Amino acid sequence: MRTVIIVSRDKSDVYFANQLARSLNVVGVVVENQTPERDRSTLARKSLKYLSRPRVFLRKVVEVLDRRLLEPRQDYNRAENSLDFGEEGRSLNIGEGVPVLYTQGVNAINEPEYRDWIQDQRPDVIAVCGASILRSELLAIPEYGVLNLHGGLSQFYRGLFTTDWAIHNAEPECVGATVHFVAAGVDDGDVVYQGRPLVEESDQPNSLYEKVVRLGARMMVRAISDLEQGRCHPVKLTTRGQLYLNDMFHVRAKRRTWGQVRRGVIPAYLANKAERDSRVLSKLINNVDDATDRAPVTGTACKNNG
Repeated sequence: MRTVIIVSRDKSDVYFANQLARSLNVVGVVVENQTPERDRSTLARKSLKYLSRPRVFLRKVVEVLDRRLLEPRQDYNRAENSLDFGEEGRSLNIGEGVPVLYTQGVNAINEPEYRDWIQDQRPDVIAVCGASILRSELLAIPEYGVLNLHGGLSQFYRGLFTTDWAIHNAEPECVGATVHFVAAGVDDGDVVYQGRPLVEESDQPNSLYEKVVRLGARMMVRAISDLEQGRCHPVKLTTRGQLYLNDMFHVRAKRRTWGQVRRGVIPAYLANKAERDSRVLSKLINNVDDATDRAPVTGTACKNNG
C-alpha cells in the first residue's frame, strides 16, 4: 500500500516517520515547517517598540528575566529529563529513492503546490503525525483516507500537549495514543486503535510522551497493514474529550505540570492503579495492550468512514 507520511520537524515526528519507513511502502515524506521566522532585531530595538506601552513593556521585561533566571532551573530543562528518541529522532533515514519535501512558510501544507506534490506520489493512504489541520482537498487524495497519530486518548484529551495535560490534571491513567481517520473536527475521526503505555514510578511527562509516540508508531504500522489486508474495523468516536489548544500550555501550565510530578502524581496513581484504570479501559476502542503489543483483529474491510 503506497503511503505518504506528513510530519513536522519535531524529533518525535521524525522518529515516527523513520519507524513507518522501516515497515511500510513509503513513497514520499512531507516535513512541514511550523516555526515562524524569529524576530532578529536587537534588544534595544525591541524595547523601543514597547516603550509607548508601559504595561506591555513591563511584561516583556519580566518574561526576559524569567527566561534567563528561572527557566534554566526548571526540571524539564534538566538533561536527564529531556525527550530523546536517539538517532531515530535526529534525522530522516527513509531510504534511497523516496522523495522528501520540506514546506516553506508556516502551516502551508494545504497550499496547491504541496497538495499537487502529494497527489503526484499516488498515495493509497496518508499517515500523519504532528501536522497542521488538513483541508478537504488534501484529505480526498488517498483512496483509503488519512490516518493520524494523536498523542492522547480522544475520549478524554484532544488537541496538543495531551500527555502533559493528563499529568497536569492528575490523570496519568489517561496518558495514551489514538490512531484515527482524519475528519473535519480535531482528533475526533473514526478510531482504528488506541493504547496506553506502561506507566512506571520514575516516569515524568517527557518519558511518558516518548512511550506514547513509540507505541503510536507501532499502532500506525498495524493500522495501515490492516487496511492493506482488509481486516481493519474503525469505530466512531461518540465521546469527545476536552480540546487543548497550543497557547493554553503556557509556561505557568508547564511548570504546574512538572510540579505535579514532584508532588507524587505518578506514585499516587500507581497506588490505586486498578480502580483508576477501570474508567478508562471501559471506554477504549480497539485497545492495544502495550505490554504484549496485541490488538483485536477483525475481518471487516476498512476504508475511511470519517
